[in-house]
Amino acid sequence: KYDGLPIICAEGEIDHWQAPQLEQSINEVIDEGYHRIIIDFDKLTYIDSGGISILFLGLQKIRAINGQLIVITNNKNIIKILNLVNITRQSEFSLCSSLVDARKKYLKE
Repeated sequence: KYDGLPIICAEGEIDHWQAPQLEQSINEVIDEGYHRIIIDFDKLTYIDSGGISILFLGLQKIRAINGQLIVITNNKNIIKILNLVNITRQSEFSLCSSLVDARKKYLKE
């Protein structure tokens, strides 16, 4: 947590081996009663279909509770992948370039 906000930090690679850890983290934050979640991908270098699937599953859970999924990244490859799978077009999804911007988005909603 940062400044009382629920933040999940992911670094390195999220592939089908690492994806369950991300899913568990998202579920834990939702189970704690949060309906908005920040996922920090600032140090993420790679995400495959397993990781993307978990983001969409998390987004479904967030949608069911009228929440918001906020992802932080400046990695052009990660942004490209998120755009290609159209997750960035989902109304419950926000892409931010920094923790400061994500915090503003989180508190604004």
